Amino acid sequence: MRRLLGTLLLAAGLAGCAAPSPWPSPAPAAGFAAAVSRGGAFAVGVYGIGADDAADADEASLPRGDELAPWSTAELPARIGAGFFIDEGGAVVTAAHVVAGAGQVLVKLPDQRVSPARVRAMDRDMDIALLELDAAPSVAPVFARSAALRAGDWVLAIGEPYGLNRSVVAGIVGGRARHFAEDGEVLFIQSDLTLNPGNSGGPLLDARGAIVGMSLRTVVGPYGTSGVSLFMPIEVVQQVVAELRSDGAAPRPRLGAGFEDVSPLAAWHAGRPDARGAFVNAVARGSVAASLGLRVGDIVVGMNGRALGDSGDFVRALLSWRTLAGTRLTVFRAGGYLELRSAAPR
Repeated sequence: MRRLLGTLLLAAGLAGCAAPSPWPSPAPAAGFAAAVSRGGAFAVGVYGIGADDAADADEASLPRGDELAPWSTAELPARIGAGFFIDEGGAVVTAAHVVAGAGQVLVKLPDQRVSPARVRAMDRDMDIALLELDAAPSVAPVFARSAALRAGDWVLAIGEPYGLNRSVVAGIVGGRARHFAEDGEVLFIQSDLTLNPGNSGGPLLDARGAIVGMSLRTVVGPYGTSGVSLFMPIEVVQQVVAELRSDGAAPRPRLGAGFEDVSPLAAWHAGRPDARGAFVNAVARGSVAASLGLRVGDIVVGMNGRALGDSGDFVRALLSWRTLAGTRLTVFRAGGYLELRSAAPR
């Protein structure tokens, strides 16, 4: 399963986007049939068929063999994925890589009806696409705060792995704020449940059936062994959807830098007594990070007066970032602290 881009625990204001789940928690031995019935009413299958122009399509977005629907052909490849209704209307979210470059998008509804869908907008960096179709869920989707999840809580994923209709898998939460250097401004919910090609974009449910995240990818272990599965928190999905619906009216600044947790060795070599902050490992030419003066090897310890404990804190700060004006980054460089500021507007 190809690596996907697409965070967790936004600022308190964003967390308020998702209401608490209204259903009581099931007894441990009760199973999850009720939760699947509730959450399954929001889940759909998503198929990206063909390509608008294979010569111009982003090569990284073209279907791989392990992401193709079973009925796909060489002449008309069909990428398989999942999605879910994000509101009471006909808006569906899915992973952007499922529909990127597709000539046609089809959505399979819970009652097995098939409906064409329009890609309204997508954010490839966050790996989220917003679809519109002439159908609506039988009931309004219910969301719960991903921040309320605890390590050890049960979670469920619904998708179309290998074309298996509305397949369900269960596992436990392994962590709530996982960040990887190559994923930029994204945090993940981690679980041990198994994702396969066809799960991408589908809903992650809590044990009561409320949506708490979106399925993205599995980190494959050595020799192809199953690794941890990663999900984008629902608060972040909702934020990106709001940005997509604004049609770029108020774009969120993008830093354009790679960063990760500060390793003990990096802290030691930098001459710091602790490993707090985010270690910068890449700065894109012409990026906002470059204009701020950020350098590879810097350790970012604060943003706009907010102290950063790790790279996850940096992601949260970037997700709540709204304007470049007045931006301040506190970094540790060459044995001392300095503050980087955005240039004053002309």
